[in-house]
Order: sequence, then C-alpha cells, then structure tokens
Amino acid sequence: MTPAMDLHQYRAPQGGYDEAFDAAGEARPCWSVAKQAVGSMETSALLERQRDADRLLDAEGAGHLVHELAFERAIDRHGVSASARVESRPWRLDPLPFVIDAAEFAVLSNAAIQRMRLLEALLVDCAGERQLVRDGVLPAALLYSLPSFRAHTAGFAPPRWLVHYAVDVVRAADGRWRIVHDLTDAPSGLGYSLLNRAVLARLLPDGLRAAGAAPISAHADRLRRSLTASAPADRPSPRAVVLSSGPAHPTYVEHSYLATRLGYHLVEGADLVMREGRLWLRALDGLEPIDVVYRRVEDALLDPLEHGHQGGGSGVPGIVWGARSGHLALANAYGSGLAEARELRPYMGAIAERLLGDRLQLEQLEAGAALATMPVFTGLGDRVLEPRAVVLRLQVLNGPDGHFVMLGGAGRVLADGDAPEWPTAHLAKDVWVVGTTAPRPVAVMAPPQVDFGPSVPKRAADALYWLGRSAERAEVAVRAARVVGVQLDQDPMLTSVGDGGWALGAGALLAAARNEPVPVTPELPLNARLTASLQATVSVAAQQLASLVQEASSVREYLSKTTGRVLGRLAMAHNLLLDDDAPSDELDSVLVDLAALAGLVMESTVRGPAWRFLDLGRRIERALAVLGSVEGALGADAPPMALQPLADAVLAANESLVAYRRRYRSDVDLDALLDLLLRDDSNPRGLAFQLDRLREHVAALAWSQGVQLVQQASAAAIAEIDDAVVSGRRVSLDGYVLAVRGPLLALADAIGQHWFADPVNPTMMGGF
Repeated sequence: MTPAMDLHQYRAPQGGYDEAFDAAGEARPCWSVAKQAVGSMETSALLERQRDADRLLDAEGAGHLVHELAFERAIDRHGVSASARVESRPWRLDPLPFVIDAAEFAVLSNAAIQRMRLLEALLVDCAGERQLVRDGVLPAALLYSLPSFRAHTAGFAPPRWLVHYAVDVVRAADGRWRIVHDLTDAPSGLGYSLLNRAVLARLLPDGLRAAGAAPISAHADRLRRSLTASAPADRPSPRAVVLSSGPAHPTYVEHSYLATRLGYHLVEGADLVMREGRLWLRALDGLEPIDVVYRRVEDALLDPLEHGHQGGGSGVPGIVWGARSGHLALANAYGSGLAEARELRPYMGAIAERLLGDRLQLEQLEAGAALATMPVFTGLGDRVLEPRAVVLRLQVLNGPDGHFVMLGGAGRVLADGDAPEWPTAHLAKDVWVVGTTAPRPVAVMAPPQVDFGPSVPKRAADALYWLGRSAERAEVAVRAARVVGVQLDQDPMLTSVGDGGWALGAGALLAAARNEPVPVTPELPLNARLTASLQATVSVAAQQLASLVQEASSVREYLSKTTGRVLGRLAMAHNLLLDDDAPSDELDSVLVDLAALAGLVMESTVRGPAWRFLDLGRRIERALAVLGSVEGALGADAPPMALQPLADAVLAANESLVAYRRRYRSDVDLDALLDLLLRDDSNPRGLAFQLDRLREHVAALAWSQGVQLVQQASAAAIAEIDDAVVSGRRVSLDGYVLAVRGPLLALADAIGQHWFADPVNPTMMGGF
C-alpha cells in the first residue's frame, strides 16, 4: 500500500526519514503498532478522539491551570479587573502515539545516562578543581563569562548534583538520533509525560494493552524514592516539598500535577523561611521543618541573597546557604543550570573524553539540519494527517539504585519554522516503548509514619479561604442578576410599579450583590439605571470567576480530581460573561457549575484545616449576602404594589423561594420571610445556618477570638430581630444589619491577621 492511498493522502517527504513509511512506501513496524492501537483512521473517528483528549486534559486540570490573566486595574486583592479575561490555553494531545521499539529506545537510554553522568562530572569539576580549565579543554574566559556559572560556589560539593535530568532528542533526516538540548536546572516534562499517558490510557485502553507499551506511572514513585535518598543523612524521616514560582510559571501545570502525584506540598517562596540553620514551612500552626526541596524554580530565581539573582525579591532568602551547609538538599543542586549552557556544546566531546574516557554516543544536532517526520493529526483541511518533526524528551533519575530512564516520555510536535529547541506549537504526543519486559517494581522506602493532615501552608489556607469567598460572591452576583432579569423578562412594566419602587428596590438588591453602594444617577431613566446595574452585576460575577480560577490554580492539590473540569468550564464562562450580549442561559450554566463546585468541595474534600478555611470563606460571604439583600431590597419603605415582587426577588436571590412557598403556600409575608432567611437554622441559605457553621469551624480550629466574634454576631442576631420595628408590612432592618454585620466583618479581618501572618516559633511535628 502506498502512502498516497493510506491515511487520508498522507505523503511522507521525499529524501528524508519518516517514522511511518520507509523509502519504498511500506509501513514501518512501529507505525503498524500505532495504527492498530488507534483503530479507525477515519477523519470523524480521529476528530472524536481529539475532542475526547481535550475533554480529559480539561478534566485533569489543564483547562484551568493553563491560563493567562490580563491585568488592567486593581479592583480586588489580586488586581484582577472586571474586564480581565481568563484565556485557557492547554496543549493538545495527538491521539496518534509516537511508538518506538525497545531496542532502539535502549540506545537512547544509554546515551541519556551517559549524558547525565557527563554533566554531573562537569558540574563537580567546575565547582571544584576545574581541571578542564587547567588542561585547556574548556576556555577559562568562556566559563567565567557564562551567566549560569556561579563562581562564588567554589568548593561546593553536594552529595548529588543531579537527581533529575531531561534531554531532548530528535531524529535527523538521515535516520540518526541527535541531542537537541540538555535540561539540568529545573527540568520539565516528567509531569506532562505522566499526564499525557493518563489521558491516552483512558482514550485507548485496549490499544495500549494490545501494543504492550511499557508503563510509566511508577516513575513518580522512583522520583519520590530518589528525593528521599538525597536528604541529609541525619534525617530518619525526611520531609520534601515541590517548590514553584506560582501559577505564572510556564510549566505550572506540571508543578501542580507532580505535587499531587507525589503527595508533597506545592509551595512558593513565601511559604518557606530559613531559621535556626534549617528550612521551615510557614504552616498554620507554626513552622514545620523541610529537608528536601524538589525545585521547579530556576537557579537565577531561587535565592535573592545570591549573586546573579534575577527575580527581584522572589525566591527563598538563605536557601542556598542552607544547602551548602548540609542542612537541606536541593534537587537539583544550586548551580546545576551551568550544565545546560549552549556555549558548552562545542566542547562536550572533548569534555567526555577527558572526564569519562569515552566518546559521546549521540552527537549534537546542527543548526538548520533537516529532521525526520511522522504523521501528526491536525484535523484541518483535506490532509488530516501531516508530516511533522517530533522532539522527544527523555526523563532520567539518579537514585539509590543508580540511573533509570523512564520508558516513554513526551513528544513535542514542531510547527513549520519552529526551532527544535523552542517549539511554538502546543501539540504533544505520548511516547510508547514497545517490545520490552516490564521494569522491576519500585522498592518504596518506608520512613516512620507521620500524619501531615493538619499541615497546611499559610498561603494555601489563604488561597482556599478566598476561593470560598470568590465562589460565593460569584454565585450571589449571578443569582441576583438572573432573578431580576427573569422578573423583567416576564413583566417589562415592573419598572413603573409603585412609582418606580420596584426598580429602586431591584437596583439596591443588585448593588448589594456587587457589595457596592447604590449608584446615584438621577439623570438616567429608571430603565437605563436598571440595565446598567444588571450589566455591572454580571461584570462583577465575571471578575469573581477570574479570582476563583486563580485561587484554585494555586491550590489544585487540595481539590478533587473531578474539580478540574468544573473549573475549566468556569474559566470559559468568565469570558462569555464579559460580553454585553451574553445569553441569559449562560447565567444558569454558571450557577450549575458553581453548585457542582460547592458539591465537590463538600463531598470530595477531607474535613481538615484546609477545607475549613475554604468553607469559612463561603459561610462569611453567604451571611453577608443575606444581610445585604434583605437590607437593600426591603430595608427602605416600598409601595405595597412593589413589595410583593421585591420579596419574591429577595427569596429567589437567596435560593429560598421554593422553600417558602412549600412551607407557607401564600403570598410573601415579611415576618415569615425574615424568619426563613434570618432565624431558621435549618435553611442552608439562611443567616442562622451560616452562623452555626462558622461556630463549628472556629471551635474546631481552637481559635478563641473567632469563637467570641461568632458569638457576638449570634447574640446580635437574636436580640436585634426581636427589637425590629414592624409597622404594617414595612420593616426597619438597619439596626439589625449593622449589629450582625459588624462582628462578621471583624471576623473576616481577624482571619487574615491571626492565621495568615508570619509564625514566630518553629514547631517540630511528630516523627521528625
């Protein structure tokens, strides 16, 4: 069968190597394995698999973790404006795997291990005797001119320079493999490889088994074992964390995924502090010791006290000193970025012969060299499968049992004009190694058991708290806008009811949902004022969705796996809500997703300190929203004609209209309304219910100040409602709202001051 007759007119380039077909047009064995695993190669089937891959990546969290927030003006604690857009840009996973024979992969593995040993020896020499410079193998002027060379680390001899190494390789048009790029500083790709395989394993489970592709999931266990083995020798139960620079980092998706997979805290610079000669985690209950840092932060951003630091005030002051002193282990060691400098590549051959007494097994790819191709699914045009070059990233660990190469990896597809070292296309391939026996099981070290359930970094607790508040704020704004919009759709004449009393009350309800005072715009007609208020409320909802996604991105490891899909949909909904002509049905979809998020938080999150802070935020915000809606819509005198639809709106905005009608089956009576929203502790949307939950949380946290503030709010709620002045059908609620709102706002302030300020005394946890 010729290439032109197969695979939707796929044509391999003439005169070069193609992974699918040889020069005679015959399918290569590995490509036959790939075709058999995928099954149908029809365009419709491939498109369906592509959509499934996109959906599964989104479910894994890529949809909301890969995003960009366009900051314009600071209007919330993160500076996110209502017009800022959250753009999800996850990579796409080609449903066609890159299949490679085990014998050929063994050649690449041996070359990668040789390369890792060479770079380790290079780092040892450059930080030590520098015999390469003395012998003239490496020019001194070149070495000292490299920005990644840390001359002040002379004499630094960590137990292991490289724990984790990655290398990019590509097949040239002559059929031979070449080295593209070494990654030694904070090598990425391991998490992406595991994530891609998890998706494709669900997409093609039978094909994966039939192909006999080597599993790669155990590589995360090998990484954990390697990190444990790198800890200082005097630590019987070493504690490790994954250090990230935060959601703005280009590979943050991987940071979050790896932290979850390894079971480590994902921390940022502000979470760590050097004190008393050790590294500590700023946790809720004090400082907790850290022994190993798996850093995803590059050398130049790691320690602001080090010469050559390029991150301003970012990083962890003193962490490099702690590693030099032997008090902690950095994986990889500080200064390892030197080994990936491009300027060293022309000397690698001579360096290998000098340090290893051996020749390099793979040569460096020359600039502009022609590359081999393979079929890549694009889903565009008539040529559904196009010939593209693919760069493979191999992952190597140096652990207690020696070097180990992951039997697979991630392939990055190059777009036209891409340099192999810097691909611009967001298209990846899962790499399958076939024809090999399964790797031996990983022997997991068993340190003394320690319960880290109570251990929560302050930054994570802070983010979870604001995640809860943002989610509730978004729901309040969306629900208020939806309720007022539906009432207007059903009766456009409502704006004139009660001499405009309904319109004024509805505007106050919307302003309360935005947590803003009612705007004074007498020059505008009531209709125009209400329309503007509706648009402003939807914009606030969009802003809160952006904040919600941002907070969730920094604490993904605390949320259930299913939460990723919901957050991805909320990120997309954010952009739709910013459009002036956003369909009203989109508000309903947002409410469904927010309800799904709340359900996942309640049913799929362990009831530990992390969950308590998330729910604290939700309960405080919901209590304030109930007070605001009642005060805004019902606090002022309203004509009797307008009072009934306003009361309906308040109940609906607090998701209590159905409960009211089921209980009373009559027109709304204000006494009954206030009882349901303010006094009934069985109504999950009512104030009393929120106060009960707040009381439980502060008691579980053993926080006496919080207990006092919640008691003040509860006492005020009981006393003031009995003193409320009821005259006919008009209620004055100013005193009640002020008396209850004050302690709640004080509680919100106290949470930040008490729990999220810096700790003072280090606290050793059991088992260390």
